[in-house]
Amino acid sequence: MKKKGYFLSLGAGKNQVPLISAARALGLEVAAVDKNDRAPGFAMASLRIIESTFEYRRILRAVAENPLPTPIIGVGTRSFGKATYSTAYLAEKLKLKYASTESVLKFSDKQILKETLAPKGIRVPREIPASEIKAKSKSFPYPWILKPSQGSGKSGIQLVESDSDLKSLSNVLSPKKQPKAKTTANSPHPETWLLEEYIPGPEYTVLGLVDESDFHLVNISLKETSSFPPFLEAAHRLPFPKSELEGEIKMLCRAIVKATGLKNCPFVAEFRSDENGDLVLIEAAPEVGGEYLADVLVPGYSGYDYFTNLVKLLVGEPIIPPPSSLEIPKKLKSQVRFDIPPRGVSVLKSWENFPTGYGETILLNQNLKEPGSKLDTSLGNETRTRVLCLRSKGSSSEEEWNGSVKNRLKAEYEAR
Repeated sequence: MKKKGYFLSLGAGKNQVPLISAARALGLEVAAVDKNDRAPGFAMASLRIIESTFEYRRILRAVAENPLPTPIIGVGTRSFGKATYSTAYLAEKLKLKYASTESVLKFSDKQILKETLAPKGIRVPREIPASEIKAKSKSFPYPWILKPSQGSGKSGIQLVESDSDLKSLSNVLSPKKQPKAKTTANSPHPETWLLEEYIPGPEYTVLGLVDESDFHLVNISLKETSSFPPFLEAAHRLPFPKSELEGEIKMLCRAIVKATGLKNCPFVAEFRSDENGDLVLIEAAPEVGGEYLADVLVPGYSGYDYFTNLVKLLVGEPIIPPPSSLEIPKKLKSQVRFDIPPRGVSVLKSWENFPTGYGETILLNQNLKEPGSKLDTSLGNETRTRVLCLRSKGSSSEEEWNGSVKNRLKAEYEAR
């Protein structure tokens, strides 16, 4: 790479390490920001800024007060939510490439994003009108889904399947009973709740990169979730089984990017197919998204170096386009799978060793919780206990192989 200088990484935790490593491998120095002075990414950073990634003004001041031998030429984050706003703010102040703060704010609240996209013909879940809550005869059939407008990690999501469920949520659904939320620059909209129709069909996760003028599709994975709310992520599977939808998904992602004005940033979106097979946008964000997808599943399956190309995009260097699905061997299969505890509160007792089969390669096998950990699935994805990512060149179908993987991933729990 021709350009030399510093890459500013907002975050230095373990999830940020792939981004920092990619910047270092390209010959860049790294200035890393994290409030944890023991964050592992600091070991690879030339400049360490001990600060919350949400405090963008303090970060800007810290960068300005530290004279650097070469300029900062790029800024990025592997984090989500407020950290993406901080990244956009710093990019604007330092005149670097990234999505604008105006664009990022459109994704900061699910309600605002829906209001931005729906007029452009992008289908989003229908909102349940307030009149339905008290109506004896419902015009919108159950189930409904209730979620925080600014939530993440599946925390707070609840399924409404009956009038009794609705009654139990009256404190959340009644604005008069909700405490008034504070509005700040990092959280520009007070917290509200969305009550929407529930789309029960299969779910697809899209990873992409957005440059100055186009959306580049990295891949589409079939996503599995727990059968119970808050619908914890259970697996992402490749290859994408609905190849006939790939062109439509690309078109929709380009429309989202255009409607929100995104440029020079990562992109993640989740769609579901309704009962008619039509695509409905569930979520979208200017983020890397998807745990273990960009850093393990994508390179393990297609060989594409996501983070190297993300850093190139953020510093204004040409990127290598992702390979198309036609360039990947037909028999190749891969997935990242999580072990999810039973619904409710339980304690992890033990795991069984995962036995590999013929033609399989384990890309990652990591325990997320220690035996004895108390788990509450209402808290979302953070209660998952183990992650496994593997690849297969075997001749069995993807469905057969997926069933085999699920049967071999075992753990013992004790209900509480």
